[in-house]
Amino acid sequence: MTARIHRRAAALLVAALTASGCSAAGSGTPKQGDGAAEAVSPTVVSIGTAAESRGPAAPVAEAKSGGIVTVLQTADFKHLDPAMVYATNASTASQLFTRCLTRYKQVGGKAVLVGDLATDTGTPSDGGRTWSFTLKDGLKFDDGSDVTAEQVKYGIERSYDKSRTGGPNYVQTWLSGADYANVYPGPSGGASLPDSVLEAKGKSLVFHLKEAHADFPFAVAWPSTAPVQQGKDGKDYDRAPQSTGPYRIVRHDDTSMVLERNQYWDPATDPLRHNYPDGWKFEFGVQSQQTSQRIAAQSGTDKNALSLTTQIDASFVPQSQTDPDLKARTVSGMTPYVRYFNINTARVTDLEVRKALYTAFPKQQLRQIYGGSSYGEIATTILSPATIGYQGYDPFPGLALSGDPGAAKQILDKAGKTGTKIVYAYSQDESGEKGALLISAALAKAGFDVIKKPIEASSYLDAIIKKDNGFDLYTGGWSADWPSGAGTIPALFKSSNADGSYNYSKLADPAVDAEIQRINQLADIAEQGKAWAALDKKIMEQVPVIPFVDTRSTLLVGSNIGGAYIGSTSSALSPLDIYLKSVD
Repeated sequence: MTARIHRRAAALLVAALTASGCSAAGSGTPKQGDGAAEAVSPTVVSIGTAAESRGPAAPVAEAKSGGIVTVLQTADFKHLDPAMVYATNASTASQLFTRCLTRYKQVGGKAVLVGDLATDTGTPSDGGRTWSFTLKDGLKFDDGSDVTAEQVKYGIERSYDKSRTGGPNYVQTWLSGADYANVYPGPSGGASLPDSVLEAKGKSLVFHLKEAHADFPFAVAWPSTAPVQQGKDGKDYDRAPQSTGPYRIVRHDDTSMVLERNQYWDPATDPLRHNYPDGWKFEFGVQSQQTSQRIAAQSGTDKNALSLTTQIDASFVPQSQTDPDLKARTVSGMTPYVRYFNINTARVTDLEVRKALYTAFPKQQLRQIYGGSSYGEIATTILSPATIGYQGYDPFPGLALSGDPGAAKQILDKAGKTGTKIVYAYSQDESGEKGALLISAALAKAGFDVIKKPIEASSYLDAIIKKDNGFDLYTGGWSADWPSGAGTIPALFKSSNADGSYNYSKLADPAVDAEIQRINQLADIAEQGKAWAALDKKIMEQVPVIPFVDTRSTLLVGSNIGGAYIGSTSSALSPLDIYLKSVD
C-alpha cells in the first residue's frame, strides 16, 4: 500500500476519535460477563463461482416496486468519477449506477465476491501474475450503447492521470509500479497502455502484473475498473458519470442529487442489484443530529428516508434502545474497522512493560464512554473478523475485560520497571478527555507514571504518524480496502512504514518484514488467509498494540424502508436491496 491508499483509513480514524460518547444504559454489558474476552463471530467472506456471478439477483421477500427513497447526507460527494471514488459515502452510492469487474453480494450472513461486469472473478496464470476476465453479454451504458473491454481499459487508463487523484491505486501500481503516473501519464495525450501491461479486445481483458497478487479480484472491485466511453469523458464527468447500473443521475447540484431508473440496465446481467424504487433523492447538508431527528420524527416523506453512512446521533441512542418504534427502525451491523491502542515500540522497548500496559488496560470501561456494545465488540486480534482466514484468539487468556492493574503491577515489579513513565497522547475532545482520565487512573494503579498529552482533534493524526512523535501510548485504527490480511498487516507493521506512515507502533522487525513478503507471493487466497492469521498471533507476541474494539455501525431508517442492512465488508447501509414497503 502507498500513503495515497491510506486516506480512507485515516478518515475513519478521525471519525472514531471525534465520535460523541453515546449514553449507554445497559448497552455495555459484555456477552460473557467481565471474565474472558468476548467471542466475535467472523464474517464469512468468499470468492464466488461463475454461477454465483450470473444475474438476476435473488428477489427480496415482500419487496415492492415504486416510490422515491430520500437519502440524508452531511455533504455533497467529493467525487463520483469512478477513477476518484474512495470515500465510503461515494463508493456506497455509486453501486446504484457504477458497475466494476467484480463486486460483493450479500448471501445470508456472508459476503461473496462475484463477477459484476465480468463473468466470474478472474482466471490467474503465470503464478498469479496474469489475470484474465471476460465481460458478460448484454452490458450497456445508459445511452443504450454496448460496453466493451476497450472502454474498461480506457477507464483504468484515466486513473493514471495525475489530475484524477484520490482513488485507490492498487491496479495501477500492480500493473506499472509505484511510479505509475510517470511511467504512463494517462490517455489524454493519445497514448494507450501497451498490451504487455493490459490487453483489451471485445469482451476480453488480460492484466499483466509485475508480481503475483492472489487478491487481485478484490482490487478490481473498486470503481476504477468501471468502463468509460472516451467521447463522453470531460470536466463534468465527476458530477454525473455514465451509468451501467440500475439508476442514472438526472440532476446533481450543490444541494441534492436525483437518480431515476436506467432503462438499459439488464437485471439478467446483474447478480447483486435491484431497482425496486422508482428513484433516489440525495439531500446534502443534513448534519448528524438533524438526520436522526428527521428520521425519528418522519414527518411527510421522511418515512421514506435513510442515511447510507451517518450514524445514529448520540442523543438518540438511549431512545433507540427503549422505544419499540425506533428500536424496530435501528439497523446495526459489525464493520471491518478495528480500533487499537498503539504502543510505541521504539520508545517502550521492554516487552514486560508492554505486557503490563495490556494487562492494566480498562477495555470495558473505555468502551462505555464510546457507547458500550452499540460501539462494537471488544477486540483481541489485529485482524478484523471480516478478514479471510480470520482466527479468533486471546493473547492474554482469562484477563478481565476491565483489565487487571494488580496483575500488571506484579509484572512491572518483577521486571524492575515500577514507576516507568508513559506519555499518553489523546484527541482533545469530550470522549478523549474522559478516556484519558480512565486510562491514566488504571495505569497509575498498576505502577506507571502517566503523563497525559492532549492534542487538538484536527492535528491528532499528523502528530501520531511521525516517527519520533514523543508519545508512548495512543489510539489508532484501520479498515482494510478488502477482506484480506494483505490490506492490514503490511500497512500497520512493515518496517518501511514506521517513518511517517501508518505503522503507528513503529515496529521494526526483519522477521515480520520477511514473512509479509513471503505471504504476499502466495498464489492461493485461502493459504494466504491462514498465513496472515498466523502472523497476527506472532506479531501480538511482541504486544505492539492493545486491540480495543471491532466496531459496529448503527443507523436509523424510516418506517417505510425495507431491505436495509449493513454491508458485510463496509460500515455503510447497503442500497442494493432497499425498497419502500408501501407505495402511495
